[in-house]
Amino acid sequence: MRTNLSQFPAEWKLPRVLRATDVERWVAAIPPSCTSVSVTLGSWKQTGPFADARLQGALCILHRNGIRTNVNVPPLTFIEQRAGNAFSDPTQLEDTSPITPTERTLAGTVAGLVIGQLCKFDSSHKDIPALQRKRLKEKRYIFGVGHESALAIPTEPFPMAVPRKSILDREATFYNRLLELLGLLGMTDKFRTKETAWFNNLRSFAFEAAENTTDHGRLDFEMNPIRSVRFVRMRRIDIGRSGYDANKIAPGFEESFEEYIQCLNFAEDIRHLWASYGGRLLEITIADGGVGISARMAGGFGIYQGALQAEMQCLMDALVPNGTTKSPSESGRGQGFKKMLRACSHLSGLVIVRTGRLKLSRTYRQLDGTRESVDFGDKDSRTYRPRFSEQKLPLVAGTSISLIFPIDPRDQFRERC
Repeated sequence: MRTNLSQFPAEWKLPRVLRATDVERWVAAIPPSCTSVSVTLGSWKQTGPFADARLQGALCILHRNGIRTNVNVPPLTFIEQRAGNAFSDPTQLEDTSPITPTERTLAGTVAGLVIGQLCKFDSSHKDIPALQRKRLKEKRYIFGVGHESALAIPTEPFPMAVPRKSILDREATFYNRLLELLGLLGMTDKFRTKETAWFNNLRSFAFEAAENTTDHGRLDFEMNPIRSVRFVRMRRIDIGRSGYDANKIAPGFEESFEEYIQCLNFAEDIRHLWASYGGRLLEITIADGGVGISARMAGGFGIYQGALQAEMQCLMDALVPNGTTKSPSESGRGQGFKKMLRACSHLSGLVIVRTGRLKLSRTYRQLDGTRESVDFGDKDSRTYRPRFSEQKLPLVAGTSISLIFPIDPRDQFRERC
């Protein structure tokens, strides 16, 4: 990947496989005097883990800093008759002519949706953002195909005259949407899925994280809507029986994931199933392009200009029970992260959070495969002590929270989607 610093606008040229670390390097290399960035899709065909959320965080931080983002696409992408049915289903294009890599990524991946909604297209492709939004509404905000499927909502302010539904109604609707996403990943029996312990923990984790994007990720400090996409994306990872190769099975995962897999390989309860039936993981990422956790806790963006320790403390304050900016009258205030971390523990999962200049991770599986004994009742316990990145990372907007966990490989999934 190349960042052109000698000319303006700066150029971001996407590689064949877009990785989260690529995006980190991009945003770190943008010079302070830059006024616009040109995103060239080039040979891009695949998005690695977390790269879609990291891409949104980078584009939104550029917007916050007044830097325009323009996108260059191949000349024949989604024009004339090809544009009419483009976002109803990418495979429909194959009926008339071969689908191009750019059309597939814009129509079938969350990263393509983020680019479509956050970047400016030239006059011959200006309808792409509108086509994406039209498809989202037709599909009840399900976007993507196969392993890239997500529940995605471009941020808009709620009409002040229309109150939100009750939390019970929101939960019921959200749980059904999770089952839809699992169906797109190949889950063949949603009724059986609803009764599994892993689904109950997954839905608890995902609902709390999604509620946070609504409560804290839509609006800036002046209550203006932030241009971004709030999304809940699932990814299925089939590991197989003959060992784990990170680059082959899931290219782009970061270092904490490889260590986590080692923990699972030493866990006797999981190792036996993987040897007999093959390993299977689910990853869910919930992301927004908002102000970020630490800024929301601190009440302003100044926290990102100061010492990293102060930003870290704000983030830690948000993790513990009752750490919130919600009104004392709101139901469940300050319990969201507690529920999410408890679900992570029950699932033998790995949580990764990227926000501001920080990245943290937490798993309750130890290196020898045993479960860590923790107490979720004591806010001062090590339960709420994550592992932080040892270095200051480039500032990105919003927050992305990912959970990766093993599920029983005997659950009814189609072989591949």
